[in-house]
Amino acid sequence: MQLTQHTDLGIRLMIVLARKGAGPLSLPAFAAQQRLSYHHVAKVAQALVHEGLLVSRRGRSGGVELAGPAAGITIGGIVRALEKGLRLADCANCALKDGCGVTGLLDEALAAFLDVLDRKTLSDAALPQRGLQSVSESVEARSKGTNPA
Repeated sequence: MQLTQHTDLGIRLMIVLARKGAGPLSLPAFAAQQRLSYHHVAKVAQALVHEGLLVSRRGRSGGVELAGPAAGITIGGIVRALEKGLRLADCANCALKDGCGVTGLLDEALAAFLDVLDRKTLSDAALPQRGLQSVSESVEARSKGTNPA
């Protein structure tokens, strides 16, 4: 399963906002920091505002901010908001759709995928991942011939 760039960018934007805390985030600044097209960032932000996940503030000190607490927003909710019509295969246009046993299996797999994402909130995703950091530090230490503590 691969999410679209649109959704990937939306999740990134939401994580940055959760880490930032109170106050709006400038979309041009976010786009520059992430080395992305401002127009693409604005389109994603607009979709998140439309879905009620972000609030947009106009003006000199404007930008976007979370519409609610990060602990109340699931990663699954973000994915559902940005991936309209999410499906694993185009079963509706398949010549084998009548009597095919894969359709139900794919529906079940998608539900399981979203169930895992629903178990993690934006607050969870915004936390630094110490386990990954430890692994990368360990690999770096081994390459230098030292033993990580």
